[in-house]
Amino acid sequence: MLKQLWNDEAGFIVSAELILVATLLVIGLIVGMSEVQHAVVSELNDVGEAIGCLNQSYLFTGFIKRKNNG
Repeated sequence: MLKQLWNDEAGFIVSAELILVATLLVIGLIVGMSEVQHAVVSELNDVGEAIGCLNQSYLFTGFIKRKNNG
């Protein structure tokens, strides 16, 4: 039985195909995650620049009481 299992190559092609597909998926995931990381860093940079450009100087002169003429 062990000799038959050792000489059996029917599952080899399936295993090789699975390894190839898994390798391609992992490479695709690595590239995709790298692009996501680049996009997140770019967006955070844009947010940081937008916060840095905020104008916080708010001026309110208020109301003026006019003098009575009488």
